[in-house]
Amino acid sequence: MMLSISGKVDVMLPDNGAGAEITGPCTPPSNAKTRPGQEVRVTDGEGAVLGTGKLADGRTRGSAMFKQCAFVLSFKVSGAPENYKLIIGDFAPMQYTREDIRRGLSFYETEQGTLAAY
Repeated sequence: MMLSISGKVDVMLPDNGAGAEITGPCTPPSNAKTRPGQEVRVTDGEGAVLGTGKLADGRTRGSAMFKQCAFVLSFKVSGAPENYKLIIGDFAPMQYTREDIRRGLSFYETEQGTLAAY
């Protein structure tokens, strides 16, 4: 059984994303830890790697006054375990159940350089 891992990481754009067009390409600010091509790993509860993927190039989303650079992730792993750890780049590992993952994962990078779930 395979489990689809899908979601996104949002990074706030400075100056309300001045110059970035909605759905157009974007680059995260230089102080952000999230980057396109960043490795995403999924492990089982014991730490065995079940699969890896990479964050896609950033796309601008939001409104004219509140823009974010969104990085999508999508790949498949073995769906046998009940509990998983998701590791994005150098961020702290996050624990999820199979059901959590089936619903999709959405995060944003905080001003403190951590990831938080929506």
